[in-house]
Amino acid sequence: MALVTTDDVVARLGRPATDATEEARIEAFIEDATGLVVDFCWTDFQRHTDESFAAQVEGGRAPLASALFPGLAISSVTLDGVDLAPDAWRVRGRTLYVPCAADGSTLTVTASWGWFDVPASVKAAICFEVIRWLSVSPGTVTEKTGDLEVQYTYAAASPGLSEAVKNMIRRFRPRLASIPLQRS
Repeated sequence: MALVTTDDVVARLGRPATDATEEARIEAFIEDATGLVVDFCWTDFQRHTDESFAAQVEGGRAPLASALFPGLAISSVTLDGVDLAPDAWRVRGRTLYVPCAADGSTLTVTASWGWFDVPASVKAAICFEVIRWLSVSPGTVTEKTGDLEVQYTYAAASPGLSEAVKNMIRRFRPRLASIPLQRS
């Protein structure tokens, strides 16, 4: 699902789309940029409501994936097909504590999580990339204004996220340092 609309890009572009061909390019670039941002951030920026997932218990604890944050609200926890009472489990940080669960058991957790609205900086980043890609002529690798230098290739380089956009959205990417590591 696209995180921005054609109207979002056109508003930042400062002019209307010139024709149906340009509008189709904008829509395709929105889809591409959205996919790259979602892959980079490891989140889809959507709100998930009353969905179930499995969690593995070790030592009475089940670590929760970073994709479940922000906005995690657990409605039920089931162990071996039996609903656990709300006082039989608790969430602290990014861990679900279930003292009554044996090691290796699997919990079924029903919860809602994710973003209520796409963050403004993510929308801006996607629009920025679409506008950047629109400004590149197909087949052009580099352009230089002073002393007019243009380099061409047989096919345009595949668009990717610029370093500026990666820096804009880096805070939405889970940090590897937040994963608890244990030496055995």
